[in-house]
Amino acid sequence: MYKKLDIIEHAILLNPKYIKIFRNKLKITQSKLAEESGVSQSHLSMLEKGKREATKSHAAAITLGLLKCSDIWDKENPILYLLDILSLTKLESTIVKLVKELLSKNSTHKRYIEGYPVFIVDRDSFTEYIKKNLKVITIENVEFFRGRIKVKGIYSDNRDVCIFLDCSDIRRLETKISKVLGKKQLSRYFQKKRCHQFTPLKKMVL
Repeated sequence: MYKKLDIIEHAILLNPKYIKIFRNKLKITQSKLAEESGVSQSHLSMLEKGKREATKSHAAAITLGLLKCSDIWDKENPILYLLDILSLTKLESTIVKLVKELLSKNSTHKRYIEGYPVFIVDRDSFTEYIKKNLKVITIENVEFFRGRIKVKGIYSDNRDVCIFLDCSDIRRLETKISKVLGKKQLSRYFQKKRCHQFTPLKKMVL
C-alpha cells in the first residue's frame, strides 16, 4: 500500500498539475482539498498552475487530503483508484508525446493521401512506444476497437489493470494534442468521411 502511495506522491512532487487532475476526477473543490490537506487555498492554486514547486511534505499532505475529502472510500481500494487515475493520465500524456515526436521529425510513418500528410502507426510500434515510455504500469497488450483503446498491464504488486480510452477520452485527448501542437483541428476529411485519429483498424492513423 505504501509503495502505491509513494507513486502518487512522487507524481505530485514532479508535476503539481496532477493535483487538479485528481481533484477534478474525484469532484473535489479546491477549497475543500486545501482545508483537508492543511495547505492554504492560494498556495494550492499556485501549485496547480505550476507557479510553485511542491515539496515532499506538500505531496504527502495533498495525497492524504485527496483520500480524506472524497467519496473515494466507496471504491473497493481507494489508493488503487487514485493509481488508476494516474495511469490513465500518464497514458494520455504518453500518446500526446508520441504524436509530438512523430510531427517533429522526418518519420518513417509519414504517408500522403490525396496530398495530405498522414501518419500511420502500426499496432506493434504503438505498443512498443507505450511500453517504453509509460512507467506507472508494465504494459502487456494494446487493443484497438471502434472508437476505443484498451491497454492491459500489471502494477508493481502484480495486480492486473485495464485502462480504457473511450470516445469521450479520445475527444479530450484530441484537445490536448491540439493545444500542444497549436492546431485547431487534427482530423482530416477524405471522400467526405471523417478520418478519426484512432481507427478500428490494426493501425493508428493521425
